Amino acid sequence: MWNTYSHAAGVEGKVKIGDEEFIVEKGDTTRAYGDSNWGETMPSSPPEQEPSMKYAWGWYYINIPADDKSQELSIIAGTGLSYADAFLGIIDARFCDIRLDGKTHVELRTVEVWDLTFASCSDGTLQRFDVERSHWTNITDSFGNATIPLRQLVTLETESYFITMDFNSIVTNYNRLVYPFTSYVFSDFEGLGVSTNLLIVDKKAEKTLRNITVKTGGLEYGYRFNITAPPAPK
Repeated sequence: MWNTYSHAAGVEGKVKIGDEEFIVEKGDTTRAYGDSNWGETMPSSPPEQEPSMKYAWGWYYINIPADDKSQELSIIAGTGLSYADAFLGIIDARFCDIRLDGKTHVELRTVEVWDLTFASCSDGTLQRFDVERSHWTNITDSFGNATIPLRQLVTLETESYFITMDFNSIVTNYNRLVYPFTSYVFSDFEGLGVSTNLLIVDKKAEKTLRNITVKTGGLEYGYRFNITAPPAPK
């Protein structure tokens, strides 16, 4: 079972940035969030090809806290396109965990390999799991130039629900998280505080459950960056 990392998870504490300190009080406006990276394996192109932003991962997160935690909503989704090995070739893998409230929980997964699709869904048949990327822009920093999509539209459809998460980011939403390996560098562009239009429709009841814009969406776009990795420490 996946979980959305922040669903109904209260948090309190303090954050210090330079000389400025921020106090976080436990309440209906704050939630804890945590995840981990892929470890030693990052999405990459086949060995005979140059690194390409085509072989990337995406990460999508939205949470709407509530005074009544049974009414809290959270969704998290991940996608990755990567060369696996000589036997499996290219794999396109996606997963999503949806918690519409304390009782409604939908999980879905899909893997494409060898021109075959394997899918699972806790709400009937998985009908759509699409990601559209657009509004590409160049980012320049100390590592050089990189290209990322400022807009990512995630569309999910199961037997009972139709959901879209439309992430509309700006350059200042992002930090570049760098994972240096012995022969390459993987760059993960993480956007926080992203304006996100959320639409959730209950198909069977023919009812719109949510149609709202939140300012706390999170998303990522990561790929192998074609630069020379710094030498490993001795």
